Amino acid sequence: MEKISPQHQDHSWGAMVWLAEGETLGASLARMTVRAGATSPAHRHRNCNEAIHVLSGEIAQRCDDEWVILKSGETITVPAGVIHQTRNRGAGDATLMICYSSGSRDYQEIEA
Repeated sequence: MEKISPQHQDHSWGAMVWLAEGETLGASLARMTVRAGATSPAHRHRNCNEAIHVLSGEIAQRCDDEWVILKSGETITVPAGVIHQTRNRGAGDATLMICYSSGSRDYQEIEA
């Protein structure tokens, strides 16, 4: 058993709090906050799948060329290599739980 201290990263669109990650774990878990009206950069992870669960708020989730609306309590999966990004559609912050199938995901930002 290992106790893990969260790692906080601020971004112009919101924040990521890394709750667990590492190759020995074999997965990554983060809480993502997207500010009202903000959109995360388009990107992909070539080495892992991603599950996105909406804890609060309403988002539009891009997966390649399709946008899907998700509300609190809904989940979407994004296969490895798929370009995706998150847009907050609500008046307040949206909070998401993100799980990756790798302990060290690659990240490739894509021109939108």
